[in-house]
Amino acid sequence: MDQATKRAIKHCQTFVELLPHLRSLPQAPDARTVELCGRVLERFSHEAELRIAYLGNHTLEPLPRYVALACGRHGRLVAHHLGQYNQYFQAVLDPESGLHGFKPHLIFLSLSLRGLAPDIRARFLELTPEERRAELNRIIDHVGQWVAAARQHTDAVLLVANFPRPAHAQAGIADGQLEMGESEFYAELNLALQRLLRQDSRAFVYDLDQVLARCGRHAAHDAKLYYLARMEWSEAALPHLAAELHRHIRALRGDARKCLVLDLDNTLWGGVVGEEGVDGIKIGPGDPAGEAFMTFQQALRALKARGVILALCSKNNPEDVREVFARREMPLCWEDFAVTRVNWQHKHENLREIARLLNIGTDSLVFMDDNPVECELVRRMMPEVHTVCLPGDPAAYVDCLQALDEFEKVALTDEDRHKSEQYRQNARRAEVQREAEDLNAFLESLGTRLELFTAGPEHLARVHQLFTKTNQFNLTTRRYTQAEIERFQSEPAWQLRLASVRDNFGDLGIVGLYLVENKGSSVAIDSFILSCRALGRGIETAMMNQIKRDYLLSGRFESLEAMFIPTAKNRPADDFYDKQGFARAGDLDGGGRLYRLTRAEARLLACPGIEVLCEGRPLQDGGESRASQKRQLAEG
Repeated sequence: MDQATKRAIKHCQTFVELLPHLRSLPQAPDARTVELCGRVLERFSHEAELRIAYLGNHTLEPLPRYVALACGRHGRLVAHHLGQYNQYFQAVLDPESGLHGFKPHLIFLSLSLRGLAPDIRARFLELTPEERRAELNRIIDHVGQWVAAARQHTDAVLLVANFPRPAHAQAGIADGQLEMGESEFYAELNLALQRLLRQDSRAFVYDLDQVLARCGRHAAHDAKLYYLARMEWSEAALPHLAAELHRHIRALRGDARKCLVLDLDNTLWGGVVGEEGVDGIKIGPGDPAGEAFMTFQQALRALKARGVILALCSKNNPEDVREVFARREMPLCWEDFAVTRVNWQHKHENLREIARLLNIGTDSLVFMDDNPVECELVRRMMPEVHTVCLPGDPAAYVDCLQALDEFEKVALTDEDRHKSEQYRQNARRAEVQREAEDLNAFLESLGTRLELFTAGPEHLARVHQLFTKTNQFNLTTRRYTQAEIERFQSEPAWQLRLASVRDNFGDLGIVGLYLVENKGSSVAIDSFILSCRALGRGIETAMMNQIKRDYLLSGRFESLEAMFIPTAKNRPADDFYDKQGFARAGDLDGGGRLYRLTRAEARLLACPGIEVLCEGRPLQDGGESRASQKRQLAEG
């Protein structure tokens, strides 16, 4: 780092002022740069949106500074608490510990087998296979006890590092012939840890073994540093460890982007189809470049299977492109793309149109192109889009894709797996709507079936996604953690209901929720959320009808309270409570509004074309569709 940049960083008075300098740093900055940036970031830690605690039985310093820098360059401020050496159990069990005073959102635990199971590291070959397995079970039990204690005594998400395999087995190449050799021991140990945490909604594995393997096991360890300071990781490994931690943080905070938009020529295949023809482009086996593009398309298919929407944005002749997909055998087909914009318009204009057609924000897009000029224009015109300029060699495309952390999620739900199909179904619905004579006729033709049901433990991942990712129709935009969601599910004062929708075009999955708090003398809607995929068809009204039934029309309460907290993105929900018959009851700081609805004023509103089931039972009174009423009459 040059002296001018160093001085500029030192004199930054705000995080916003510091951010451009952080983003200009290399991906793996040296230790002095990290120390300087860490000290400056510490000035703004009181503004941190995330608090991370680091616990372990070895020296974890200076990892927190590397993590702070990795998060800072992505625009996220974090604060950290470093637990005392080897006091990870005491920290969670002692209510007076610094950990509890810090109130972390995330606890990172790293345990070295040198201290936890010294016989495994020092005299592995002297142990019998039975003794090795007993040690494995003891380690897993120990970690399980800590996780249980941390869950009971904190609300934090727990990130537990697994156990890296040594660079060399004590038995050398004969290790593979041993019963429960070292390779087998570490594989089974990490598999057991993964199985232990898999069903836990708040505990996740941090794959330390894989991270150290990627950066090189030899390079990741410095024996001298360990003997001097009990540091398990070298300086060379720390940027990789911090980057992996940032991937987890991004996923846990629900910041994943939704759509990857791709160019075509020299991006999905080699060559320019308009110049070299359909048969002249390179894609498929038998050619080194063609095989690289084929592997890249396979990686894109895997990304689609994770719930990432794929779209095309290319300056090209549409007929040439359709012919490529019709005639050339490729991993990706035309139907894999939810939206395609193949024309000669500016790409930033097409990107806005893609976001509009998908009904998502432009800040949910990642754009990949091989042309540096096109990439720079998109960056300037749409800085909110994450633009990736692909490297010159297609052999590096997959590594470039896998390095992205914009699509990370802590868990994959059924909605994620079927997301592309759901967006294609939405496009067909839009086509039917254009052909319909009026809105009611269109809504009736959809045959919408809405099911409202209480959220169970198995729905936690999807509930967390809705709280953290839904913006447009989110009345309060409260971002609840997994621990808070679990509390809502377990405490009788709270009702957390989910909304699942299907229609004649397919299954939209779980698209909404509402959270209502019973305060004893009053009841209030804490959160009301509906995915943008389900807007514009009356589903939100049908959900509100059920709240009115449960709390007002049932006679349980005299009034229902609610609030709307405006954000830059939730304008579609601005007048929702007004339309539902609520009266203004006051104002909040920042433009928020309080609402109240009395039992005397509560009315069920018509929801054309929607059949509603609540907790498995069809509704019988008002607010349902004409189709459902006719069916009820026919059934007697």
